[in-house]
Amino acid sequence: MTIEEAVKSLPKVLLHDHLDGGLRSQTIIDLAKEQGYKKLPTQDADELAKWFHRGVSAGSLVEFLKGFEHTCGVMQTKEALERVAYEMMEDMKNDGVCYVETRFAPVFHKEKGLSLDDTVKAVLAGLERG
Repeated sequence: MTIEEAVKSLPKVLLHDHLDGGLRSQTIIDLAKEQGYKKLPTQDADELAKWFHRGVSAGSLVEFLKGFEHTCGVMQTKEALERVAYEMMEDMKNDGVCYVETRFAPVFHKEKGLSLDDTVKAVLAGLERG
């Protein structure tokens, strides 16, 4: 067993995980296409992942926060919110996370008319399904 396999097999707890901070690159691209979001720096999933990684690794809060413009930008429908929450749970299971404390700010997901209640219900539906 490799070290990576050993670590993956251990149960883990993840605290203070931002729902809008861990989307899959392909999901961002899919949701952008569905919603007509045109601001992504690239339509290639691998390149988009690298772009996000550079922002996280830049050592600058301004650069780090640029990623949230895009993740929140595509999380503006009930379907998108539910999908992101479901995929988060799927990813947690695959990483051996047995407990996750996730958070998000419903107010950032109202650009297309969702109510705060709608955003919370959509996220809960995805979490429960996952």
